Amino acid sequence: MLLSRRILLFTSILYTSMVFAEPIKLTETVLPLEFNTGNPAPYGLPSTTIKIEGKSLLIIIDTGAKKTEITLSPYALKNIHIKYTGKIICFNAFDGRHCEKEFIIPAVQLGNFVIKNVKGISMSKLWGGNDDGFKSTEASRNGVIGYALLAKFNVLLDYAHSKAILVKPGFNPAQYNVKKWSPVSFDEHLRTKLNLNGKVLTFTWDTGAIPSGISRSMANNFKQSLCPKNNPYEGESNKCVRVETTSLRTMNNEALPDTWFNVADIPSFAPFDGLIGSNFYADNLVYFDFDNHKIYVKPTLN
Repeated sequence: MLLSRRILLFTSILYTSMVFAEPIKLTETVLPLEFNTGNPAPYGLPSTTIKIEGKSLLIIIDTGAKKTEITLSPYALKNIHIKYTGKIICFNAFDGRHCEKEFIIPAVQLGNFVIKNVKGISMSKLWGGNDDGFKSTEASRNGVIGYALLAKFNVLLDYAHSKAILVKPGFNPAQYNVKKWSPVSFDEHLRTKLNLNGKVLTFTWDTGAIPSGISRSMANNFKQSLCPKNNPYEGESNKCVRVETTSLRTMNNEALPDTWFNVADIPSFAPFDGLIGSNFYADNLVYFDFDNHKIYVKPTLN
């Protein structure tokens, strides 16, 4: 009887050890952010560190880079093994049209996630690098993570705490009750229709926009004012003119936090009227739910 009890106790301990030894399913990973390109933190371009073949690279996170999973400079690609696909990827940027050779990187590590067979292109200079007030850094010299790679996950931006969170499809971030935030529907490439001061416009949500922008042609429909004194977006020209929101609503009449848009030279070929940029992300928590084509917004609590 005593032996039977000992066997039962040993079996119970072994089973318990086996249960607790099972790895916890990883559903999200935190990417620490830096904001040292373009403007003072947290208004500049967000960058984070990735790993390729054990090499750490500081790289910009750019949801506005539509057609690329990753874009790297020849400087960043040094000593990294890549395989060219034979394809040429062409796209339009604010500074003109670009066509670059496509390659495959076997594995890229973002936080605790490893993504296999990442498609990339090489560029010698980051587009937008000639913008007024742009500050070149290690991240801007290395390249960008683009929309096509970020959209493999759901993504939360928490600029106030200098972090982004990648969440696996089918999950939401554990520490944020995003379903209680203001929802915005989006279609291809984070494009949304918003009612700005009584007029419906199309915006794209772009972490590469410093700050939010509205085209000059559309800005003529609204009252304009000078940007705040000593604002971080003036650059060398000191000619920042903006449109402030008195009302910003979704097509479902959900109220969004007030913000402002720099009057900018947006090319006529762009399929949008404006960009939701860094000043909005600095003031609000934003969650890109790629699973359900929703963006959730909540003002940052200081």
